[in-house]
Amino acid sequence: MRLKQVSLAAAISVVAGLTTATVGLTGTLARADGANALPLSHYAHMVVDGAHQHLFFSQGAGTAGIVVTDLSGNPVGTVDGEQGADGLALSADGGTLYAALSDGDAIAVIDTATLTETGRVATGTDSAPVSVAVAGGKVWYSYTDADGKGTVGSLDPAAPAPTPQPGMPHWSAAPLLSTGGGVLAVQGAQPYTTLVATYDVSLGTPSPKATMGLGGAATGPVKVTADGTRLLVPQSASVYVYRTADLGDAAPHGYYTGGVNSSPDAVAVDSDGTIALGAPAGSGAGAYVYAGDSIAGNHFTFPAGTVAPDGLAWGTDGRTLYAVTHADGSYALDVLGDAKLTDTELTLNAPSPYAIPAQRFTVNGRVGGHGFVPAGATLKVTRDGTELPDATVGADGSFAIADTRQDEGGYSYEVSYAGDATHRPATTSLKVWVSRIGTTVPYSEFSSAAPHKVAFTGTVMTDLSRGPFDQGTAVRVTRTNEDTHESTPLPAAPLDPATGGFAVTDDPGTAGPFTYRLSFEGDTTHQPGANDISTAISPYAPALTLNAPATATRGAALSFDARLGDGPYGGGETVTVTRTDAEHTTTPVTWKAPVAADGTITVKDTPSTGGANTYTVDYAGDGGHQAATASATVQVSRATTSLSVAADASTYAYGATATVTAHLGTTYDGRTVSLWATPAGGRKTLVKTGTVDSKGNLRTTYKLTRNTTFTASYAGDHRYAPATATRAVSGRVKVAQALSGYYTSTTYSGITYRVYHRTTRPTVTTTVSPDKSGQCVKFQAERYYGGAWHTLNTSACFTLGSKSAVSSRLSLSNAVSQRFRVRSEYVRSARDTTNVSTWGGWQYLTVRT
Repeated sequence: MRLKQVSLAAAISVVAGLTTATVGLTGTLARADGANALPLSHYAHMVVDGAHQHLFFSQGAGTAGIVVTDLSGNPVGTVDGEQGADGLALSADGGTLYAALSDGDAIAVIDTATLTETGRVATGTDSAPVSVAVAGGKVWYSYTDADGKGTVGSLDPAAPAPTPQPGMPHWSAAPLLSTGGGVLAVQGAQPYTTLVATYDVSLGTPSPKATMGLGGAATGPVKVTADGTRLLVPQSASVYVYRTADLGDAAPHGYYTGGVNSSPDAVAVDSDGTIALGAPAGSGAGAYVYAGDSIAGNHFTFPAGTVAPDGLAWGTDGRTLYAVTHADGSYALDVLGDAKLTDTELTLNAPSPYAIPAQRFTVNGRVGGHGFVPAGATLKVTRDGTELPDATVGADGSFAIADTRQDEGGYSYEVSYAGDATHRPATTSLKVWVSRIGTTVPYSEFSSAAPHKVAFTGTVMTDLSRGPFDQGTAVRVTRTNEDTHESTPLPAAPLDPATGGFAVTDDPGTAGPFTYRLSFEGDTTHQPGANDISTAISPYAPALTLNAPATATRGAALSFDARLGDGPYGGGETVTVTRTDAEHTTTPVTWKAPVAADGTITVKDTPSTGGANTYTVDYAGDGGHQAATASATVQVSRATTSLSVAADASTYAYGATATVTAHLGTTYDGRTVSLWATPAGGRKTLVKTGTVDSKGNLRTTYKLTRNTTFTASYAGDHRYAPATATRAVSGRVKVAQALSGYYTSTTYSGITYRVYHRTTRPTVTTTVSPDKSGQCVKFQAERYYGGAWHTLNTSACFTLGSKSAVSSRLSLSNAVSQRFRVRSEYVRSARDTTNVSTWGGWQYLTVRT
């Protein structure tokens, strides 16, 4: 035979301070019975051959045979000549048993059907192989190489002449091997440390995955789970779990095996993931079965002994656990036919939030307990004794029962599980109450609360917002007038099927307190609900508008429209129309006008009095409308009368009195005239008011000091319009003149002359009143000869000084025995609007030698 041998090289690192987990223990405590004694002098390993119904037991170094029993432990025979048979492994097809012969330096190949050795592969002198495993089409074994180091080799059983390959030393002694899911775990030991390396051997060639040194020595051989993902390491009082990919902590992190010093030394992993652990010491000695979590499903004790190291193995039937126990140097086989069998936890949960008539609801449940409930398992379901379709268990143990009930009430659901290889039958029941959804009608939102328009929206709310509503479902609405206690049914308000919303519009026709009763009668799936919504409806404050014309003709028919807003209005409603004019101030003219349904009013009248006619329309209000009033003034035409004003002169001396006369023509009943005077630059002042005489005249006087405008005004009467007339007159200034420098006076023809020496120049001083400072004064001189006065000279303008005065000296030639006269004129400039130009009187003088 050709030998192929592969050395597994890996760097081993030591991780100090390993944290251990403490796990609880629950489940069934049972005592194994019916143990069969085994013809073993020592015990090393056990292999279950389900195909041939055999158990193989190796006895380790110093022995020479492999004991074979049936599955109950009854002796079948011995495969002799197997020196120091230690590690055992079955081929994938179960037809071959491989045995590591620690005393024979070989791997024995045994036919499981004939129980005879069919071949032997030498592993080298003093190689002493101790462990063997099958994976990836190869047989993997551990041994001691020529340098005394432990290593791992492999052989290809399909080769014509399989021979082992030389190994590479990496271990202080031959390590222990475990396989599962194409993963090979290699376990070595040093003081206080467990060395572990994992390899992917699924293709027959080892590929390193992870290596690690685990603090603390292993108390038994490590095991790889059937799927190759986890590594189980027994230490102290627990079996710890690591990921084979990186040897990091897996979940759950550990499985508890009893007391502090229980020292588990046997681990068996079934193909479904169920784990069996053996603990030889402490208060928790025995076998523990775990499935799916860190809580033991079962705990078995062995009164006749304790579990032997590596003394547990699962049968191929998926339920039986084989345990080798020893006591006082003898060994026995305990067959635990229902090692996985645990109580089934079967629970039902009521529909959330609750079941509703005519709507599909779901009762959820779960099948649980320790171990794995097969996905796809069926459950028998009944409702009040009536069979329903079976429920199917999901991968996580959950299931659901869907049902529909038309009527309210309680319904009893019963679920039964027939059990399986690891779970006992179980039955549970639950009473489900089917009830309609609770509803409420909360306070609604008003968008309008007027006598002729009430509008609000609401929502029929359901418990937990459950719905929807059937198409056509509606809320009944009733309006109650709290003043009259009269109730009126209104049209039903349809519900929005999706939201439960509804809208109500109403025309109560009047103001006052009202209550709206909202009633939802319920349906197949909803309970009834109701609410009273109260509101106070205030009367409208209607706008009243008048479309009166600005003017009208006295004695002619007048018609204009008015309108009240916020209609409609009931029949028979009227407004009061009042007309106030100059003839009817204390006793206005009053009449009624009808109000149309839309609030339209027509005002008709024939005004008899001219002038301002004020029409006032008053609405007294009704049950739905407040009072309203509005006014409009129409100017009614009047006849025109004549009015004039005259003065007795057009120009007056300063301080003269003017006589002013106003004349009024034909009127109806008013003969009063007022006379006003407005001096230039001054305020208009009433001079006289009175009734004209029989000739229509009103006369008064007025003293003038400046230009003045006289105004006559007539206020009008019921038929004649007001009138005004004006007359402007002019006012002169006062020009005062004085001669100075004369030495005496004389008289000629009754006129006084001032007498001057021929060497004296006469001085003429002129003062103007009122103050005309800055204005112009001219002087004029004349000489008397030939029986007449002749102008000698007219001066240019002399400006009046600050005292409204100016002086001028006369130059006279050939003046002796001559008579002269002189005067001054105030000359108005454009700046002076108050008086006109004015000549002063003559001053007479003569000259002597």
